[in-house]
Amino acid sequence: CNVTFSGDGMCLTVLVGAMTGDVANVRFDGCTWRDGAVLLLLGNAHAAVGSLNIVVTGNTFRDALLSPEGVFPPRTNITISGNRFTVTRLIPRSGLGLRKPSCVAMNELAISNDSAVVLSGNVFQSVTASSSAIHVVESSLRVSWHSVFAVVGNTFHMAGGDGTLIHLEGSSESSSLSVLNNSAVVIRGNRVSRPVKHFILFFWASRVESLSAVVFQGNDMQGSLVVFYSAFSSHIYYNSWLQLSGNLCRESTSEAFAVFNPTVNLRDSTLTASGNQFMSNNGVTKALWIFSESTDPTNGAIVAACNSVNGGEGANYAIPSVYNATILTCIDPCTLATSCFPAYTTTVSSDGCACRCAEGGHGDACLPVAVPEPPSTDGADLCVRDVRVDVEVNVSFGTSVACYVGVNFAVDVVVDMDLMTGTVRNVTLANCTLVGGASLYVLGWRSDPPAGLCADVLISGLESRSGGGVVVANRFPPGSRVTVVDSVLIAENRVAYRGAYDLGDASACLVVHSLSLTGSVLTIARTHVAAVFGDAVGVLVVGGVALSSRGALYVDGLLVQTALGLCVSVEGGVAASGGSVVAFVDSDFLLCKHAVSVRGAVSVSGSAVALVRSDFLLTADYAVAFYSTVSLAGGSMLLAKGNVHDGVSREMLYAAGAVTAAGSTLSFVRNQALLPRMLSVSLSLAAGAHLRVACNDAGGRVLSTAEEYAAAGFGDAGSIDVAGCDACDRDTHCYAPGTASASMTDGVCVCACGSGGYGEACVPVGAPALPPAVGTASRVFVREGVTVRSEFVVPAGASEVTLRHVVLDGVSPVLYVPWMARDGVRIVVQNVSLLNGAVLYVMGGGALRGAVAAGSDESGPVELSVCDVEALNGALVLSGTFPAGSVLTVADSLLVAARPTPLVYLPGSQSSPYAPVLVLSGLRLVRSVLVVSGVALVTVMTGGRTVVVDGAVLELVGGGVALDAAVLGGEYALYASARVVASGGAVLRVSGSQVYAAHGLVFDSGVVANASAVVVNDNAGALTDGALLVLRGSASFLSGSWLSVRGNSISGRLLSVPSYPRSADLVQSTLTLYGNAGSGPVVMDGTVALVGAGRRFVVGCLTLNGQALQPMEYRSAGIIGEFRPVACSVCDADVRCFAAATRAMSGSCGCRCAEGGYGRDCLPVYLPHVDGCNRTPAMPLLSHTATLTETRSLTSTWTATPKPNLSRTQYGPTETLQVTETVAPPPTRTPTASVSGTLWWSDVACPTLTVTTTAAGGSLTQNDIRGGGSAVPTRLMVALPPPFRWARDPQLGTHLSFVPVSTAQPRGFGGPWGAMLRNATWVRNATNPSTVLELAVPLHRGYFIAADETIVIRCDAVAVFGGCKGVLLGSFTIRSDTLPAAANALSAITGVVAGAAAVAVVVTGGLGSILEMQALGVFARMSCTSAQERASTVALPYFLSVFAARDPLWMVVGNALLAAVFGCVHCGVTVVFQRWRGVDAASAWAAMRFPSLTYVVAHAMHLGIFFGSVLALAMPGARVQHRVIGVVGVLYGAAFPAGVCYFIARHTGASFTRYWQFSRKPLHERQLYPVGYWHPAAQQRMYGGMLTNMRGSRVYWCVFQLLVLCVVCLIAAVHPPVGGCHVQYFCMAAVLVAGAGVVAFTNMMRSAFLTVMRTASFVLLALLCVVSAANHLAPSDGGARAYVAIVLLLTTVLLAVAVYSVVVWYAEDRHWQELREPQRGGLEALLRDDEESGEESQKPHEMTSSSYASGTTVASSYRPPAPPRLVAGDIRSDALSLFDRASSASCSINYAPLDR
Repeated sequence: CNVTFSGDGMCLTVLVGAMTGDVANVRFDGCTWRDGAVLLLLGNAHAAVGSLNIVVTGNTFRDALLSPEGVFPPRTNITISGNRFTVTRLIPRSGLGLRKPSCVAMNELAISNDSAVVLSGNVFQSVTASSSAIHVVESSLRVSWHSVFAVVGNTFHMAGGDGTLIHLEGSSESSSLSVLNNSAVVIRGNRVSRPVKHFILFFWASRVESLSAVVFQGNDMQGSLVVFYSAFSSHIYYNSWLQLSGNLCRESTSEAFAVFNPTVNLRDSTLTASGNQFMSNNGVTKALWIFSESTDPTNGAIVAACNSVNGGEGANYAIPSVYNATILTCIDPCTLATSCFPAYTTTVSSDGCACRCAEGGHGDACLPVAVPEPPSTDGADLCVRDVRVDVEVNVSFGTSVACYVGVNFAVDVVVDMDLMTGTVRNVTLANCTLVGGASLYVLGWRSDPPAGLCADVLISGLESRSGGGVVVANRFPPGSRVTVVDSVLIAENRVAYRGAYDLGDASACLVVHSLSLTGSVLTIARTHVAAVFGDAVGVLVVGGVALSSRGALYVDGLLVQTALGLCVSVEGGVAASGGSVVAFVDSDFLLCKHAVSVRGAVSVSGSAVALVRSDFLLTADYAVAFYSTVSLAGGSMLLAKGNVHDGVSREMLYAAGAVTAAGSTLSFVRNQALLPRMLSVSLSLAAGAHLRVACNDAGGRVLSTAEEYAAAGFGDAGSIDVAGCDACDRDTHCYAPGTASASMTDGVCVCACGSGGYGEACVPVGAPALPPAVGTASRVFVREGVTVRSEFVVPAGASEVTLRHVVLDGVSPVLYVPWMARDGVRIVVQNVSLLNGAVLYVMGGGALRGAVAAGSDESGPVELSVCDVEALNGALVLSGTFPAGSVLTVADSLLVAARPTPLVYLPGSQSSPYAPVLVLSGLRLVRSVLVVSGVALVTVMTGGRTVVVDGAVLELVGGGVALDAAVLGGEYALYASARVVASGGAVLRVSGSQVYAAHGLVFDSGVVANASAVVVNDNAGALTDGALLVLRGSASFLSGSWLSVRGNSISGRLLSVPSYPRSADLVQSTLTLYGNAGSGPVVMDGTVALVGAGRRFVVGCLTLNGQALQPMEYRSAGIIGEFRPVACSVCDADVRCFAAATRAMSGSCGCRCAEGGYGRDCLPVYLPHVDGCNRTPAMPLLSHTATLTETRSLTSTWTATPKPNLSRTQYGPTETLQVTETVAPPPTRTPTASVSGTLWWSDVACPTLTVTTTAAGGSLTQNDIRGGGSAVPTRLMVALPPPFRWARDPQLGTHLSFVPVSTAQPRGFGGPWGAMLRNATWVRNATNPSTVLELAVPLHRGYFIAADETIVIRCDAVAVFGGCKGVLLGSFTIRSDTLPAAANALSAITGVVAGAAAVAVVVTGGLGSILEMQALGVFARMSCTSAQERASTVALPYFLSVFAARDPLWMVVGNALLAAVFGCVHCGVTVVFQRWRGVDAASAWAAMRFPSLTYVVAHAMHLGIFFGSVLALAMPGARVQHRVIGVVGVLYGAAFPAGVCYFIARHTGASFTRYWQFSRKPLHERQLYPVGYWHPAAQQRMYGGMLTNMRGSRVYWCVFQLLVLCVVCLIAAVHPPVGGCHVQYFCMAAVLVAGAGVVAFTNMMRSAFLTVMRTASFVLLALLCVVSAANHLAPSDGGARAYVAIVLLLTTVLLAVAVYSVVVWYAEDRHWQELREPQRGGLEALLRDDEESGEESQKPHEMTSSSYASGTTVASSYRPPAPPRLVAGDIRSDALSLFDRASSASCSINYAPLDR
């Protein structure tokens, strides 16, 4: 099978009813069922199968249920064998009313007709009380017609003592059990390992009838209340048999073995109880108890035989007399009824004990069916495995063995040895876990245990990290072993114990309570204990420890860590006697106040106390402290050997009381301590006592004399026995009573033990053998996406440690590398915030033992990657010794401090008050490197030290430290209080950084470099005091070392070395001071001393205060010593290269490195380039952008002013220097140092979010959202500008919301897509997780927007790390790119058509119209216009006004000025023409087209003036000038049409008379031309075609179209309310439809064609409005296409009108006379027509010159028309010529002659 079925609700059902065929086989072999899974075997009596075989074997059921149910067909065989069932809780199953935990649950199970259900060889386990192994629920178990139900050879391991193994519940209607017709139920050969309440319980009636049998035989069980319990009447009828025989009860039952309540009815049947064995404490056991008499005792028999108690007679019976029971003893002969089924037995053997079966009898007992033999239960695995336990576990009464493997305990586990049974009580917990605050209690005997008992407790691989712990308490008898090994006990919060073990205010991970070990051993080995809450204790011993008779307490390989609490605290005394041992071996104690603290008296007699090879690391006080007296007597020994103490405040060992020894030895061998004093004790040595010492190291010096030891705290020198480091003294190194001899082997003194000596020191009790280390603990530790407010601990043995997207709030976690994996460790700290004093410690090995191990191959390298870390009043600490080959990197981080940060885990450090953000404390790198790159480190407080190097020494042995491309700010950019020692080709480099501080890089305790390089190159910045590099104390450069100060540009001094009498000593080494720019009085100060051959001081290319220095000026610039000048243009190896690793110089003046040289300068250590969280082998250009402001003040206070808009506080008179450096950034993220001069980011205004997308072109389009773009999902990204970063909140997305700028479009943001966008999940960008959030833009096919949608992203200030003032806003726009190609094409078409119409209007003097295109321009300027509509008519607003893209005032004033200027110029040109040519005014007007062109221009400008005026008045932010000019423009807009109408009415209306008999002209002539007084050419030129567009007396209507469009403009300029655009469009459409109706019904145009065209243009504009309204209500592609189609139709109409107008103009201008007068009949025909019509008409004057018709006529070619002939009846004379009467004096015309 090899399949796992898991989870509540997972139910696999075998449907028997669906099976067919002769034989059906179902097999489940080796499957796993867990966590609520159910295997349901569902029977069906009507299944069409000949026979059915179901096998369930080798399965594991962990909190899972096996459920056979229903009626099975004939010849069914169900075999359930070799399975393991473990249940910890109730497993629910639909349709089954289970009320308590069960392993196998049956309902309505019925088998018949040669069927069998067999459960054999299974293990049933329960860790919860009131549980069942086999439970028949609701309906009875029915077995009939030669069938069998058998439970044989199973093992039951049920907890709680109140469980029922086989619970036959059933119901009152159906009974509990029904066995009929030659069938059997057999329960045989089972083993029960723990007490239960009942073995088998019949809750309701049971019926055994018709030659059937129930056999309960050969079962082995512990104590119980009742083994066989019938709680209702039992009916055994018709030759049936109930046998209870051969069972073993190892503990007496509380009530009786078999109970029938109230009665058992026997009818021709037999009940036997024989051969059962009972172990009873009181010697009395009731074997059979029948409560009341039978109501149906017909011919029934009860036989009880040989039921023994404690091996003899003694069983008693409670049987009513009506049954006439037969009671036999063990000496009586066997009877048939007790051994054989009478109905199927013919005879018995001679002794009456063996059965001879009749036909149909099977087996030894002649049962009616065959029953398989039970398998052996020996060796059954009784361990509870791999489950979660949510109920309390009590290992106590009735069991001698308890075993749990891989179990998760969510509640307490209590192992009470006193209540267990058996002489050897065995408890094993292997690889278990305590969760949810659960604790483990291992309780010994409360009083002296009886002789012969012992306990063996093994706790291996236990893990507790959730607030629980372990208690070992009370007394353990001789031979007992309690072992805690390979476990992890971590308490990040206080541990609460219960009952008598409540510690009150105290708390610890491991508690030893009132422990008494008499000849027994408690071992705590290879275990990690960490308690990191306040006042935490790692191991707490309460009530003292008493060891006697070779008892032992071994602590071996214990790793204890606290938060400067007590690692091991003994609250009470310690008494060891009779050859006992207390030993701490190979243990580490980290960050303890005391490693071992003993509050009570210590009394040792004839025993040994040993502290061997333990490390006391960073202890805040004494390592080992005895706060009372210590007494050693009777040949005892206190051995302290090979221990290391690196504490800098107190001694290794302290005793408050006297330390007395009588006949005993105190031995201190090869211990190491940083302090010169090792002990603080008062020793009192009596007779026979010795203080022996050998090869101890105190304060870095090996003690060798008694006087030196006395000075180190060892007491009186006269009482000290000193042995040398090469001596091997038995009494010094070994426990003398158990040691035969001692000898030196490979430099180590080895003790050879005699009889009674054990271990390396030959102590009286040997350490027990430990199981091999399995390494089951997880090697990966991850904290991700959480805020941490309590300390956490990395378990020992971890190989990968990851902190990602974590906020450390006020906590100080310690990553202690030596406790991690020995084969190498990888630590990743990414996107972590340090807040409120949080400090992250990454610690290497100790200063003493770690220094030895660092250069060896004992430990694998450490890879530390710290990137994208933010600290606001937090710090990063790197300390200790790291293994060879380690690479530590800190990159792309921002660390800022404005107040001191407590460095609680750096005992002795004085740096905390100076608020450092990066601390290198006691750091030692052997062939390892630390690279700090691309970081901003700033301390904003007086006296602040940004980067601190403290501890005893910063030691680099073939390793390197690089600080590259950083920004440093503070009082001290870098302050080293520790001595810096570089040797073996080491490198210390600060390059490419910016330093803005009072002091630069200050090494206060000196620098010693041996064959190494100190490089300070290519830095920039400003210093208010001190120099860029300051060397104080001892500055020595030896054996080819190099001090390079090159390429720096600093406002301040560059170099400061020790002054006379001290100096910077260069012994065969080089100092390079080259290519630097500084300011102030000098470049450097101090003295440089050159010693030995090969020493060089190279100086050149220096600039001071902006002036290049010449070599002769160097000394005045502070350069003192013997130097060699080098010019700027010279290529010199001493300037650019580390000589020891340089082969030659290249032609391009680069260094060619020898083997072992790396980088541009051939440095002896490879320093990898760091790119974010990655290290790259290449070395690309480092770059950064930083803007800082330095303030020089009298108080030397440095402040930094950030971007954007951060305030700066100045103190006193200041000089402000603004320094800005910008280098082109690479494609990676660029850290920007921008630091607040105030205390917190929350004082800073929130920045603007940068919103980008991954869509093509960078902006989203409608097509992208509809899925027409790339197959890769488009991502929307929101970025913070530096130095702002996102907070560490895992629910960061909840602080961001989307807000539409305008009304959300119903199929856009206001529809389903908007909901999808709001519900989308923000995630951190993989490349820039601290500054960029992103989400996948959802796709939606139904998305449609008619206009561009601009959506604002609003973000709460709490989403920003450190907070800010206000909210963060950013926006993005989704372009409506519906039919983009059509929109572009349409834009071109409309532009061309509008241009053609404009040309036609100008050429024809006003014939045609451009008003429709101007109306489209008005539509394009509306606030409601969609992007697609605007894109389709992008050029048309410029036909409305050339200033359409600007403020509405520009449209009004610009158009008005254009019209006015054109009119004035036109008038002036006309006057000039008249005078120049000497013609009359009319001729000049006709020639210059005055005033027609002016009217055309004014007419064209009018719509722009009126629309702009209304727009200016309606705009939301209208100012006074908008309102004034808007009112004036509106008034002008109304006055212009009125003036035109007045002009027509007053001056021109009477002159437009009709031609003679015009009504009889041909139709096409009457449609084409109106009736006019003048011939068309002159009329057109002087008055314009607009007037002649109208029909006859309707010339006033020439402004009608303009007035209609003005009303439309008035509506269009209004800003509608949200969602009101469709109303605006409908109003405009209504006006346009009304205008179209007026044009059509009045037929006002000069021709029907023009009337139709004008009507059509109004109708199409109205349709456009309707379509736009529809697109606002329900945008769609169809609406967009309709808009395009209507615009194309409108352009077609306008183009037709333009062509028509040009053709008319051309024909009328050239051929007016031929068109107006007939070709034949001449004047007579006209007169005839006139007489016939009876109408008086007037013949127009003729113009003979054709130049007028051509439009090129000059005034001199004009001839007045001849006077008309007199006609009969005509008394009028038209002799007067219009042109003769025209005034030529001005540009005003006297139209009086036309009024005749």
